Amino acid sequence: MQWSSLFLYSAVSVMQPTGGERDNILPSWSSTTARHGIIESIERMGRTESPEFVALEDRVAVLVGDGALWSAAVQSADNKVVPPNADGDLGSFADYSESVRAHLSLNGPKAVGAKYREFAYQPLKELVGFLKEHHFEIWVLSFGDHEVDRTMVELNYGLPRFRVIEVSATSSETPPLELARAIWDRIGAAPTVFLGRTQTDLGLLKLARKGEGTLKIQIASGQSGVQEASGTTPDKVSGRVDSWSFVISPERHWLRKFSWQAPSVTSLSKN
Repeated sequence: MQWSSLFLYSAVSVMQPTGGERDNILPSWSSTTARHGIIESIERMGRTESPEFVALEDRVAVLVGDGALWSAAVQSADNKVVPPNADGDLGSFADYSESVRAHLSLNGPKAVGAKYREFAYQPLKELVGFLKEHHFEIWVLSFGDHEVDRTMVELNYGLPRFRVIEVSATSSETPPLELARAIWDRIGAAPTVFLGRTQTDLGLLKLARKGEGTLKIQIASGQSGVQEASGTTPDKVSGRVDSWSFVISPERHWLRKFSWQAPSVTSLSKN
């Protein structure tokens, strides 16, 4: 290994927040064991001395977009802008992309007042930012209107549009093999972080369970979300543990869902 790589790895491992600095990590999350567990899991992946250390080139996260990174309310914007027909040129697709961006920025559910682009979940924007700080390459699965999803990741998560992986089937109907093929075809690597919904992204979560030393975050609905302890021990050969698994309930684990909401004064200390 070259000295430059050794220095970079060491820098990633030692520059860990301590004391009051940790309170600034994921500020829209309640102070719960789930929040602390997610933070610690990601930090362990960046520590060279940790059994869960992940090399820089292997730090890949795959997250579900519609309904997970942003509210299902954005589905109301799907297919509202008509794409170019078969005779369209590159210019027409550029116009189409700009029209989708304008639609998301200027329109929204009438009963709420916020625009579609503002329905990205603030706690997950913070989580993506934390993953980026730890040098993770972020990819987003798209099961709906792909151009809407590309625009949402650009506007809210600072990701380039090519980081969206288009999947033809709906999330709940997509078998793990099809997801594995779509992910591998685009990334050519096995992700070490997965995020999806407990009820509708079963194919992805089943695929995540097969990964050794992976972090799996599930977004649950209602009050059912609680932290799941991994309950595993390090592998005798590699020293690494099986997947960490956290089930997150927005109602219990987030202080707010969107940036335009005021944070809740309630802060949980457990679960």
